[in-house]
Amino acid sequence: MLKATVLLSLFIAATYPSFSQTAPKDKVSNLLAQLQTARPDTNQLNILHQLGSYYLERHFRLNKPDLDSAFVFFKRENSLSTKLHVEAGSGRLESLCSLGTVYLSKNMLDSGKACFMQVVDFYKKKGNKQQEADIWERFGKTTELANWPLVPANLATEVIGAYNNAIALFIATNDRQREIMARYNLAHGHFKLGLIYLAEKDCIQAIEKYGNSSFSNMEAIYFILAHIHRYRGNMNKALFYILESIRWIDKSRDTTNLPAKQAVLFGELAEVYDALGQTDNSITWYKKTLALRENLPLPLQQKYRTAGFIVKGLIKQKRYSEALALTLGIEKRHPPDDNYDKAIITQIKAYCYEALKDYKNAEAAYVEMMRLYPKTKSDEIVSLAKYDIAKFYIAQKKFDRAAFYLDENIPKYAAVTRARDYHFIVYKIDSAKGDYLSALQHQYLFKQFSDSIFNSNKSREIQELQIKYETEQKERDIKFLTKEGQLQHEKAVRANNTRNLTLAISVLLIFLICLIFNSYRIKQRTNVALNALVNEKDKLLAEKQWLLKEIHHRVKNNLQIVMGLLQRQSAYIDNDEALAAIQNSENRMHSIALIHQKLYQSENLDLICMQEYIDEMISYLKDSCGLDNRILFEKQIDELYLDVAQAVPLGLILNEAITNAIKYAYKPDEAGTIYISLVSKADGNNQLTIADNGPGLPAAFNINKVESLGINLMRGLAKQLGGSFDIISEQGCIINIDFKTEIFNRVTAKQK
Repeated sequence: MLKATVLLSLFIAATYPSFSQTAPKDKVSNLLAQLQTARPDTNQLNILHQLGSYYLERHFRLNKPDLDSAFVFFKRENSLSTKLHVEAGSGRLESLCSLGTVYLSKNMLDSGKACFMQVVDFYKKKGNKQQEADIWERFGKTTELANWPLVPANLATEVIGAYNNAIALFIATNDRQREIMARYNLAHGHFKLGLIYLAEKDCIQAIEKYGNSSFSNMEAIYFILAHIHRYRGNMNKALFYILESIRWIDKSRDTTNLPAKQAVLFGELAEVYDALGQTDNSITWYKKTLALRENLPLPLQQKYRTAGFIVKGLIKQKRYSEALALTLGIEKRHPPDDNYDKAIITQIKAYCYEALKDYKNAEAAYVEMMRLYPKTKSDEIVSLAKYDIAKFYIAQKKFDRAAFYLDENIPKYAAVTRARDYHFIVYKIDSAKGDYLSALQHQYLFKQFSDSIFNSNKSREIQELQIKYETEQKERDIKFLTKEGQLQHEKAVRANNTRNLTLAISVLLIFLICLIFNSYRIKQRTNVALNALVNEKDKLLAEKQWLLKEIHHRVKNNLQIVMGLLQRQSAYIDNDEALAAIQNSENRMHSIALIHQKLYQSENLDLICMQEYIDEMISYLKDSCGLDNRILFEKQIDELYLDVAQAVPLGLILNEAITNAIKYAYKPDEAGTIYISLVSKADGNNQLTIADNGPGLPAAFNINKVESLGINLMRGLAKQLGGSFDIISEQGCIINIDFKTEIFNRVTAKQK
């Protein structure tokens, strides 16, 4: 009957979805930390509900004593939701249901029912029959599960009443699938009360109503019928209904909780085969069940119990080492959490030791098993443990010890197979004690139960059912293989098409690669030719630059030769005016020679840096005129580069203006200052200014009427620059030349 409750317990996961079986501790710690700082709002309600659900789920799934912790959080949730007037969600209604679950788990029926009934009354007043039905069903499930395995008669009445109310409301709301599940719950409740005929009637009514439908949950109805008939010993009907249940799952294609449902149904089928003595089939289906349960959030006792059934089957087939390896393996993968789990795994080890004839360790394991099981608990598992140790002692001829552990009565809900086995070992004990009358009675009952399980008609029906099921399986496999073959054919066609497409794309890619490679080769050859042309051009440019430098060098040298000739000529002239004219010519030629010198010494053959040029010109004029420090030069020269076509006339203007200032602005022994400025203005023009602080020009001086060679020369050179020429007499003589850079604007020395 334990597996019947697995389907029932699935509702816990739906009711408390916040945590899984192995909720991470850090999540709980995080929620507790959030609770410390949370404001009293809906967020705090959610935190309280999650924490309460976590501890309640631990109680149901892991048998942990966490009900008090759950109660504290649900109570706080209820108080806060009432204060905030929050009904739905993690509000007052849900907190009442959660508190009711805690009360029922503590066997406080009145308090638990009162909580649920408050919610029922709320939805009844609202006229919400769907929600009212949900609460009735939840109340029935919770009451039944909280008091497993034996529900007292008064609670059972409440459970049956709750399910009947839920069924009526589901019918009223036309919710067929929920109605079917409620009928399953009703049948389950009747079965637990021992009203097996009513349980069977509930199932038959559901099948008559929905047997030809496509509603899900009908597998649960067939399952409970299989369960009923297995407990009755009607293995032919048990096999029929469990196979129908599995067929229904395949037919409905409902994947909701499918692994959990399959684990229950496969386990029931395995138990039917086990009862029929078909060990191979039972092991096969138990292994399928265990594979599913190991990946489900179920209590360890269910996983251990399934492993124990496999071990018993392996022992029947004398596969002792394999049985022990399976036992140790599942213990390693899923270590026991508490004494109850330890008791079950120890019980399975005892089976293995006994089979291996290690009777000392077997007895120790059986005794330890009984020590670990709770003394006050009397369920199917504990009853089986007592049967196992009694059977062991009978095999060891220790009948008194066997009698000590054997229950006086058969468990209330024991299957016929269990009753048969029970009467057999009592027959053995009574025979050993000499109580032959009792022994004969138990032997008779043993034979009667055995005959009820196996007779010719039942065996024939079982064989027919197996053949029918195997035939259906083969037909299903054939259909599957046919479909698989079609899929494989389609897959092969797609693969062939893909291969052809890939081949075509590959050919196209190869063609494109060839074109690209050919273009690359052509481009390479073109680049080689271009590089050759560029190299030739660079070579010609280098030669041109070298020739230009050579020309500038030769021009400079020729000018210096002319200057030298003039200097020699001046040595033979006594006329001061002639000497002055020769000196002026020398200075003018030097200004030109200096430009050519700067050009051939520079990497740039087109531009002259005027800062450097003016500095060197002033230095030359100071030396040639023997000024020493009598006349000072103040300069403001922007970083300006000029083309040689503008640099030559500008240099001649500078030479002429500075020479005139030296000669005419100051007396031979008089000190003075000459100001030189070459700046770029905001309008893009350049302004050259040469000024002195001498007496200035005569009062009658008229620039347009003067016949001076120097002034006419400067005027002409300014015109050559494309600029303006102006002379001002104001606290000295000021010459302004305003011109525009023809080719290049001002750039920085770093760029140059």
